[in-house]
Amino acid sequence: MKKIFVAIILIFTALIIFKFNEEKIYIAAEIEHSTENIASVDAKKGTPLVISFVHSVQKTPVIEELEFDGENFILLRTRYKSQGVGLPFMESDGVFYEDNGWFIMDEMNRSIKKLELRTGVDTQLTINLAGQEFKLYEKFPAGTKIIIEAH
Repeated sequence: MKKIFVAIILIFTALIIFKFNEEKIYIAAEIEHSTENIASVDAKKGTPLVISFVHSVQKTPVIEELEFDGENFILLRTRYKSQGVGLPFMESDGVFYEDNGWFIMDEMNRSIKKLELRTGVDTQLTINLAGQEFKLYEKFPAGTKIIIEAH
């Protein structure tokens, strides 16, 4: 009986520890000094995050693919239609190649703790988090700060 009681206590303790240690990935918008939560998902290792937008200078699509590693977001690759300002191109950025009209910088492996983005004029900022799509440009005016972080 004593062993069963100890086992039950250990199981409940483990459940409490895991419950309180669960993290979530949050997408929020900062509006007039307050924060509006847009979405949250369980922060599991391997959770995909895709940021897509139209580049403000080149006016062509850019897709950034990230993955949550349990602590940070890892920028895996960037895909874009035209080269130019602010887009990765150097050998030190990763493995660069062209595929079906897209320039791709792969194997970037950049660790990012917190993402801070802004909606822009005609940039169509869209976030896809764990399969859920958020067209932020439809909901928030240009210049709105978008924050993506896990805690």
